[in-house]
Formats: sequence, C-alpha cells, structure tokens
Amino acid sequence: MDKGILQQLYDGEIYPAENVGKNNSELQKMNDFLSEGKTKFIKSLSDKDREDFQKIDDLQNESAIIYGYECFAHGFKLAATLMLESFSDKKGFD
Repeated sequence: MDKGILQQLYDGEIYPAENVGKNNSELQKMNDFLSEGKTKFIKSLSDKDREDFQKIDDLQNESAIIYGYECFAHGFKLAATLMLESFSDKKGFD
C-alpha cells in the first residue's frame, strides 16, 4: 500500500526544503559563484575579521532559513485557504 503525503511527512520521508531550487541551474551557478567568492574573500581577511565575518554570515544564513520557512508556511496557508474556498463557495462551479 502506498503511503499518502501526510504519512510521508509524518515519517520524515519528505523534506521540502531539500528540493527547493534543485533543478534550477541558474540558481546553482549563482550559489557556486557566491561560495567561491566568499571563500576567496575569507582567505584575505585577518583572523579577527574572519571571525567577525563568520558571525555575520551565520546570522544571514539563519535569517534566510527563517525567511524560507515563512515563505513556505504562507504559501501553504494560501493554498489551503484556496482549496477550502473552492469546496465551500456555492457561487463557483457546480
């Protein structure tokens, strides 16, 4: 018997964030370029500047994770609301 999406989510078999941008070659190229540039930049810094930069970078990464979740949650709620409305609206299709 195939599992439904709810069971797969519960079982930890679906992790939506790991698939975001996976098939977008432009995004992958951009991320590679940023990673290489950041690595070169970090090598040019003093130990103190490298430590300060790492703290800023960590905060930026944490902010991006929170923002990504907020976008996901908003989109999910919007989709669920649309679905509920489509099933309860008597003005639309029969």
